Amino acid sequence: RGLLLLFVAALCSCVISASAFSGISSTAARPAPWLGVRGGESPTVARPTTSLKSSVLGAVDTFYKSMPLASAFLTCGFKASLADMVAQKRAAKQTQTDGYDETDNIILGDIDAIPFEKRRNFAFLLYGGLYQGMAQEIIFNEVFPIIFGQGTDIPTVISKVLCDSLIITPFICLPVAYVVKSVIFQYSFSEAMSRYKDDVLRNGLLLKYWSLWGPVQCLTFGVVPQHLRIAFIAVVSFFWLIIFSSIAAKGQKQRASLDDSCTLEDGVSCRIDG
Repeated sequence: RGLLLLFVAALCSCVISASAFSGISSTAARPAPWLGVRGGESPTVARPTTSLKSSVLGAVDTFYKSMPLASAFLTCGFKASLADMVAQKRAAKQTQTDGYDETDNIILGDIDAIPFEKRRNFAFLLYGGLYQGMAQEIIFNEVFPIIFGQGTDIPTVISKVLCDSLIITPFICLPVAYVVKSVIFQYSFSEAMSRYKDDVLRNGLLLKYWSLWGPVQCLTFGVVPQHLRIAFIAVVSFFWLIIFSSIAAKGQKQRASLDDSCTLEDGVSCRIDG
């Protein structure tokens, strides 16, 4: 209950600040993302200044505007792969130096000293690129404006945040991560959903998600420019993936304590933490 009250309080405060700093959004119809043009823009609209176009920052800005799906996949896929790489390398280093202390245990969970797991990293890359990148680009920047409008007023921002928190996250976002892992590591869909259920009920997965992403999504929908929303989410989710990794590792440890033998043929999935 305390976390839920904290989430509601943070939600209200962030929405108020978002409303104060946000501008007026265009209400023009938005074309499909694969056309490479964002809502309210014409394919022939000129860029603000010549100097901005010639700069690196201007080139990045143009890339995110003109190729939303490609930029979303590359940004989020790279981010997810890097987050997993950091978690694996840090865990291995701490184990090798016998310095795996309580702080690291909280951040990374109990991870065995094993070689770099390429399949696990590939699962992170797919989840990051396909869902956190491309799917969220379509959901947040194409579908949400149709359902809730493109405004950044308080009711619109609250509606988007609640929809993301109560519908998208528990029924699409988090289950997809477990399904991707099940495909890469070749265990059943029912096993993936069982692991998801355990992490939600026993390890507070949803409560931790809401406590972080409630305030963050207020900024996403109320302050951050539309074409940079997925990049902003990618920065925050880099740290969320480390938290998510520790939660999954904790759940795996609990399941292993009930059955010391690994039920998977390759034995690798018994050690994954993401």
